[in-house]
Amino acid sequence: MLKRMASSLLAAGLMCHPALAQSPDAVTIQLNTAETAGEACRLTFVIRNQLDYPVDALGLDLVMFDQSEGVSGYAAVDFGAMPAGKTVVRQYDVGKGACSTISRVLLNEVRTCEMAGAVAADCLGKLAITSRSEIDFIL
Repeated sequence: MLKRMASSLLAAGLMCHPALAQSPDAVTIQLNTAETAGEACRLTFVIRNQLDYPVDALGLDLVMFDQSEGVSGYAAVDFGAMPAGKTVVRQYDVGKGACSTISRVLLNEVRTCEMAGAVAADCLGKLAITSRSEIDFIL
């Protein structure tokens, strides 16, 4: 009984989480954490393929903005392949300096997209982005 109740509470909690409550027909990308690592800002992303088919490749161009809204960095990230229903975590060192200097990260464009007949231009509509970091993650 306790096990069943705990499972129900966990499921309810996951449904209320903004990154997981997205449309089931999406690839959710959450900027999960940002931490300064040496001379760079390390961003951790949680990516979940909620599509009914695999994503064979997904790569994005990201632009970092500083606290004064000036462009402070650029990064090309490759999330790789994800089977349907799979969640992956990826980390990237972006920008030079502490993460506290970054105010937001812009998903500038979809660089690579290979999934069930979709072209890169169509992939943007399949992405749902969120941030649980102090850094905004925007389209």
